[in-house]
Amino acid sequence: MTTHNERDKAARVLHALAHPVRLGILEVLQEGEHNVTALYNKIGCTQSMMSQQLHVLEEQCIIATRKEGTTKFCRLRNPEVLNMMDCLRSHLYSYLRFRFQEDIAEEISNGET
Repeated sequence: MTTHNERDKAARVLHALAHPVRLGILEVLQEGEHNVTALYNKIGCTQSMMSQQLHVLEEQCIIATRKEGTTKFCRLRNPEVLNMMDCLRSHLYSYLRFRFQEDIAEEISNGET
């Protein structure tokens, strides 16, 4: 059984993942280390947005950063987070299938087909 403190920390990590840009960052970083410019170009956000989102992920120890001259590089700190991403993706696909079936059933019952 987990303690209240452990559940609180887990909730913070999950909250850190709960943003489309941050999820995109993790998807890109599963390919390996990237510099910040490459990240915001691949994801399609501004540099300031990228900086804010990287800070959130770094604060929860999801990513690690290093500087080489003036260039900042990012990588996954713990690749186990990818297992969680796989579970999330699997759940999302199941959820979307379920919702699609519900929508079709509703259309049929409303005579919209």
